[in-house]
Amino acid sequence: MLLTAWKREHLADEALQLLADENRVFFSSQMVRLELLPKPGYEKQTREVSFYETFFACAVAVEPLSAELGREAEKLGTRYGLSGPDALQIAAAIRHDVREFYTTEKSTKPMFRVKELKVISLHSLYA
Repeated sequence: MLLTAWKREHLADEALQLLADENRVFFSSQMVRLELLPKPGYEKQTREVSFYETFFACAVAVEPLSAELGREAEKLGTRYGLSGPDALQIAAAIRHDVREFYTTEKSTKPMFRVKELKVISLHSLYA
């Protein structure tokens, strides 16, 4: 969702609206940081890095990668057929009792099978 918002891709306005909602709190993970920050950091894209860092600074928590998180992600991945990165992100959310997990993925992805939290696609919200 953050990458979509930054790149101004389809659903960017909706992602930005969700991120600006003052009635929400956000959690994230080191996995998301690793997905978003290294490349623009290397390419000296300071505005993009600043956009992401602003989000992470406002997040209530950023779950670090750990052996325990990895074990939980592996169990979730096996149970629901998740890819490794998706399993890590979902496991991090569950560890923080997140109720809603927002994504720009379409609802056909395995993450929508997860029962421990509600996975919400911006595609379905703003179709």
